[in-house]
Amino acid sequence: VCGDEIALDLDVSGGMIAALAFTGQGCSISQSSASMMTQQVRGRSIAEAERIADLVSSMLVDGAEPSAEIGDLEALQGVAKFPVRVKCALLAWKVLREGLDQAKSPAAAAL
Repeated sequence: VCGDEIALDLDVSGGMIAALAFTGQGCSISQSSASMMTQQVRGRSIAEAERIADLVSSMLVDGAEPSAEIGDLEALQGVAKFPVRVKCALLAWKVLREGLDQAKSPAAAAL
């Protein structure tokens, strides 16, 4: 609805995120969140990436204190004060989850 766009190139091999890059356009919050996300989850397992996504979502949606696991993503904590902008910060994370779900599907394992 807002016009922000994020596309991810995701390479999952052996349950690990071997490579991750994004392209997109939109507000500074969505683009910076996407950039920070790629740095935080590259080289991690799918389970670790999903855990980090949960922690970021909890911080932004539920107001949870940032966990040490999220590192520099703590900088996004201030976005929670502006509920209309939370969706901007979470856009890349939702796209990541979709990509990870596809990577875990049986069809992906056959490739």
